[in-house]
Amino acid sequence: MPIEKIQISKDSKILFIGDSITDVRFNRRKRFTIKGKDVYALQLKRRFKKYSKDIKVEIKGVASNRTYHVYDRLTSDCISLKPDVIIMLIGVNDAWENYVPENYPPLLRPMEPHIREVYRRIRTELPNTQILYLMPFLIDAVEEKFPYHKTLDEFREVLKSIALENGATVLDLQEVFYQAQKSIDPVRLAVDGIHPTNLGHKVMADAIEKVLEFK
Repeated sequence: MPIEKIQISKDSKILFIGDSITDVRFNRRKRFTIKGKDVYALQLKRRFKKYSKDIKVEIKGVASNRTYHVYDRLTSDCISLKPDVIIMLIGVNDAWENYVPENYPPLLRPMEPHIREVYRRIRTELPNTQILYLMPFLIDAVEEKFPYHKTLDEFREVLKSIALENGATVLDLQEVFYQAQKSIDPVRLAVDGIHPTNLGHKVMADAIEKVLEFK
């Protein structure tokens, strides 16, 4: 089934929001370890500017964010900006916290009600805004993390279902990276399996661009 495309006009306001994978400062700070300072949002911003200099881009990634953090900052980092398009990547940290609960305090703010409220507010306060939800992923670069797929997939199914219920376009980045790994060594895509390298970010940007339609 083809993915419904996101419409981009010459004066669109585009917001990228998410966790460390979208956090430009985090990736620049960690550039020597995770090798991913050219974040997918920055790559797409350059491509947008080639299409139209009037496109406005905001990048609001915050390292370690879970869905409730996005909920907490939704007014300042989303609603008040009045974007025409929201590209959101969130959920991997919620799943990780569940996968290794011994490393975290008891989970007091579960994912599902917060992501539902994020969508409710966007649909209520920004009714004409298009949403592209990027499903979280694990790149198979670190064998010890392979079992995490099971936990992540459980969270991904819930996140996908809620996104579709709210009319968002959904791009499954896990499938994108499964395909990429057939011809590219996973370590070249993400040294730690979670945070993409520059090449990994390019794979993301290429996949995202394919679901955008420029008017």
